[in-house]
Amino acid sequence: MNKPIMLGAVAYDPKVIPIWDIIRDYFNDNGVRLDYILFSNYEAQVEYLLSNKIDVAWNTNVAWVRCNELSNGKVKALVMRDTDIDFQSVFITKANSGIKSINDLKGRKFALGSADSAQAAILPLKYLQNEVENIDDIEIVRFNSDLGKHGDTGRSEFDILDAILNDKIDAGAIGISSWVRMIENGMFPSGEIESFYVSPGYCHCNFTVLDTLDETIQKKFAEMLLAQNPNDPIIKKMMQMEGLNKWVKTGAEELKGYEVLTTAMREQNLMKNNW
Repeated sequence: MNKPIMLGAVAYDPKVIPIWDIIRDYFNDNGVRLDYILFSNYEAQVEYLLSNKIDVAWNTNVAWVRCNELSNGKVKALVMRDTDIDFQSVFITKANSGIKSINDLKGRKFALGSADSAQAAILPLKYLQNEVENIDDIEIVRFNSDLGKHGDTGRSEFDILDAILNDKIDAGAIGISSWVRMIENGMFPSGEIESFYVSPGYCHCNFTVLDTLDETIQKKFAEMLLAQNPNDPIIKKMMQMEGLNKWVKTGAEELKGYEVLTTAMREQNLMKNNW
């Protein structure tokens, strides 16, 4: 391939530069030319992919759903992280709040994270609507930080934790990865914060391409990622920073993990790619 594969990713954290440098160098060192472009938001990245300005996009689940919808299904999800499968949302509260289930939220303040975050806002609102008779019985508070990043920075989720600890809200929604990080980093005294609801599993990020992209390029791109050795020190470093143990080929079963988000985004009128 004379022309390099052009990959798009969003710069949600300084660590994305060494992540993509390692992936770029790995491809190039193994005879496949690849370079990357960093975007400040996923909406711009979606636009570039759909207009053929980049070949591959490292998309959140929200960006994937929009690409699939706006292209009338003319996209493919090639590869994802093992940690993108069976991702979950977690509802948390103070242990002494008396909240033990979603039904206990009536008359309480419940926080959602950034409006474009599947794990902290879009799907939690869907789960609430599925579980309670009248969503208006719950006072919804929103923490719309870092819009355009689709919850990648996790800032709104940590804002939710802080608001719970300071008794500004009663409960809130976060992603499972943020919940694990909060526990591991000891961000609250033992036993003070607990979860009272964990959602069904759904899928998170994937590498997205238009289905018109040369199939040889699609195949080579996927093969290169899937062949990465997680025991190689440099690859291991990249995977730790990117939060995976191995790359996984995206198939029909994994695509089912986006169905609930697709439904929620249609219901909440979130398919437009505004930025």
